[in-house]
Amino acid sequence: MKKLFPLPLYTFSKIVFENGGLGLSGLKNVPQWLLKTIPFEPLRWIELATQSKKIERHTITHHPIFVLGFYRSGTTYMHEFLSQDDRRGYHSVFQMIFPEIMLSSERWLLPIMQGMSNLFNMQDPVHRIPLSWRFLGEEDATMTTSLNPMGAQWGYFFPTKMMDYFNKYVLFENLSEVKKEAWVNSFIYLLKKISIANNGKQLVLKSPPQTARVKLLLSLFPQAKFIFIHRNPYEVFASNRRFWKVADNIYTIGKTKNADIDSIILDTYYKTMDRYLLEKSAIPRGQLAEVAYADFIDKPLENMKRIYETLAIDDFDHCSAQMTSFASQQSVFTRLEHKLDSRDIERVSEKWGSFIKYWDYPLL
Repeated sequence: MKKLFPLPLYTFSKIVFENGGLGLSGLKNVPQWLLKTIPFEPLRWIELATQSKKIERHTITHHPIFVLGFYRSGTTYMHEFLSQDDRRGYHSVFQMIFPEIMLSSERWLLPIMQGMSNLFNMQDPVHRIPLSWRFLGEEDATMTTSLNPMGAQWGYFFPTKMMDYFNKYVLFENLSEVKKEAWVNSFIYLLKKISIANNGKQLVLKSPPQTARVKLLLSLFPQAKFIFIHRNPYEVFASNRRFWKVADNIYTIGKTKNADIDSIILDTYYKTMDRYLLEKSAIPRGQLAEVAYADFIDKPLENMKRIYETLAIDDFDHCSAQMTSFASQQSVFTRLEHKLDSRDIERVSEKWGSFIKYWDYPLL
């Protein structure tokens, strides 16, 4: 992301080769990478030429607020509520898809992209809403779209390699200190760009893999604050299964024949939650707030006020009206019902039983 060479198209081709090549069903998702790596290449050169020194000199003075939780646990909903507070900065979908050109191009290119999305009535298939380039992004996704080979979410593009990416770049297991340091440097570089784009405001960041990186995040940002949201594990499993079907259709480019998606969901959730519970004790008092998804859905404003008070995040009254308005808009959103058969219930109960008990959910 920092250097002019190697060219993105070469890097993308190398990543594909190292992950076993393209899958037949994934060929339809390759053009979007070609559009990203070829037509916008001159803009990347401009950004490198005009922004590199500014990025290197920038300091993140306000340590971020991290929203933690596994995929499909309510992290996006929590993030949306927090984004109603204009005193903080957020990571947009445009920045997530075009991190290489975000500082020099977002102001004029985003309205063009949004206009095209509106014209063709494009939809966000994950969140089931109209596609918005101003919607909230995730930094782990951005590490991947920036064509960083250490992006943890390459596993969604190459499902048979998912556990390799997860173990290396989420848990940092079997990874050399040199590569871990390189990952950290890339991560900080990205956050600097997001910080600059938000005029140095305190960032509110959301990316589920961060749930397993609490100690690392604290080593980088000792005053960081964390909001952890958990959801009934049976619902999490069912929702993640749906998410993987969507991801397979719009993201996957590698082979999928030998990918056991159910096992991937079970293993990544277990390892993420196990790591979180091991490391959360390292978070200083007053820097962690936890909430159950069902409670948050039932009483979002009361829970947001409690979170602000627990974490001492300024004055809640400043954004209470905006959050009230947002909550009223969400009341018309239809939530999907997820059903599991007896075999699925048995597998979830067996693998995630300790977490079900820990958060006091009913064991089915």
